[in-house]
Amino acid sequence: MKKDKRILEVFKKNKGYAQAKEVLEAGFHHSILNMLVQEGEILKVKRGLYRLSSLEMEDELEGVVKIIPEGIVCLFSAWNYHALTDFVSSEYHVAIEKSRKIVLPDYPPIKLYFWTQKYWEIGIEEVLIGNTTVRIYNQEKSVCDALRFRNKIGQDTTKEVLKNYLKKQQRDVDKLLQYARLLRVGELMKMYLNILL
Repeated sequence: MKKDKRILEVFKKNKGYAQAKEVLEAGFHHSILNMLVQEGEILKVKRGLYRLSSLEMEDELEGVVKIIPEGIVCLFSAWNYHALTDFVSSEYHVAIEKSRKIVLPDYPPIKLYFWTQKYWEIGIEEVLIGNTTVRIYNQEKSVCDALRFRNKIGQDTTKEVLKNYLKKQQRDVDKLLQYARLLRVGELMKMYLNILL
């Protein structure tokens, strides 16, 4: 149906996403959205937000930012981005400031971490993924987070993140130690560095 193809243009203009109100404003009835969901052309992300089912994983990270604009990509998702681990999580890991309230959609799968502001605001950098600016923790903060969550993620993952960081030419050990002190894992970080260096 030609009308189906025209509705997909609304999604393409918005990098694969569209709000129901945008679709209605473009002259399409809500029933067409429902039909495209049933046919698998689009997925319902949350109430009023839809995405093309053909989006790539990198594009999905752009979508996560749209769902949680105040969030910061962390832990497994940040480790993957910085090539600190080979493990690919089935969820996107996002940190938000503790006082925020977020309602998550069914898709994409997102794991939220509620951190106090003093831990949440350390080490944020902005990277461009596709055409979207994504806030993510830099590699030094990400390594410190591996130490902070070592009991939850396991020693193997913690060591992998640290070893891969130490192999990098672009690293800042002084900044790593500064963040470690601020995050209350300073002595532990020194111990790990003494073993691994």
